Amino acid sequence: MALEMFHPGLEGVIAGETEISCCEGEFVYRGYSVCDLAEGASFLEVAHLLLAEELPTQEQLADFRSLLWDNAVLPECVVRFVHDLPLHVGPLEMLRTGVSLLGNHDPQCGEPVNRAGVLQAIRLLACVPRLLGEWRRLRDGRPPFEPTPLLTYSGNVLAQLTGREPSAPAERAFMASLIISADFGFDPSTFAARVAASCGASLISAVTAAIAPFAEPSSGSCHAAVLDMLAAVGPLANAERWVRYRVGESLPLPGFSTDRAVAADPRATLLTRVCRRLADETGACETETLAEAVEVAAWEAARRPPTVAWPAARLYDALGIDPDLHVAANVCGRLAGWCAHIIEQTEEGDGIQPRSRYRGVERMTFEPIEFRG
Repeated sequence: MALEMFHPGLEGVIAGETEISCCEGEFVYRGYSVCDLAEGASFLEVAHLLLAEELPTQEQLADFRSLLWDNAVLPECVVRFVHDLPLHVGPLEMLRTGVSLLGNHDPQCGEPVNRAGVLQAIRLLACVPRLLGEWRRLRDGRPPFEPTPLLTYSGNVLAQLTGREPSAPAERAFMASLIISADFGFDPSTFAARVAASCGASLISAVTAAIAPFAEPSSGSCHAAVLDMLAAVGPLANAERWVRYRVGESLPLPGFSTDRAVAADPRATLLTRVCRRLADETGACETETLAEAVEVAAWEAARRPPTVAWPAARLYDALGIDPDLHVAANVCGRLAGWCAHIIEQTEEGDGIQPRSRYRGVERMTFEPIEFRG
């Protein structure tokens, strides 16, 4: 009998191959260093790279931007849906249903992914920020922010999330964060999308599957915990003592890995660089100085490296994004990567069909209902 290996949560199991990204060692998208892309490319160039498998020429980028601009209009029924939501429904729950509703009104609804996928991805990139902007506008009771060609795509997304036009440094920092968050390999959300695609789901249905794990109430709590922790540390002089106390008492360190690791996540390192640059450009360096002291203390006391949430929470807070929209901001970056994976999975045509191992009782004796006590 062949030996069967059981890997809880599929940890360490290679469930597929991809040409889209590598998140081990050097972090790359289709062979390009993500560090180089975050430093020198726009988010739309990276979205084009992920979806069309190549960096665009100036003409291709202009066409790509034009398609986005032409499709950045929400159907009236989708606007009504956002307005009719109960007050307790958050932005991720709204997106989970709103994206599905957009699929019902997509002009290529019902067409196979290999024919309609890229254009449907473009329409989602255009409409999801508008969905978030409409939700934020209703929550805050402010006038809507209308997209403007004077801003980049990233600048317009940030404006939808905050309700105001961003400064040039904020726009650049947010663009870099979108690029860094565009793809996380086979993480749970991407894997959910690929499983749905392998079963023949449409691109928009598969994106809805990817959003579902983000819509859990706990998904945004890590960012809030990071900000609360930084507030609790207090003055810079307290950082080392505060961290050592938390480690000594086995208390959590939000934003840091629970496992001792040899190095930080490369995405966390890149985002930390973005945070520091924004702080230098805006003169708001106090939080970053404190964060650096906490990071050094966490490594010296417990060899605990930061996770992506550690710099992401600080960056989004510095950009003026409210905590309940932090995860939604991440979704805006993830859309391009999710759609690229869905298209790749569909083209491969392989079904994802893992097995389960039964661990219940071995054998029960059936009794007709009239004999059951």
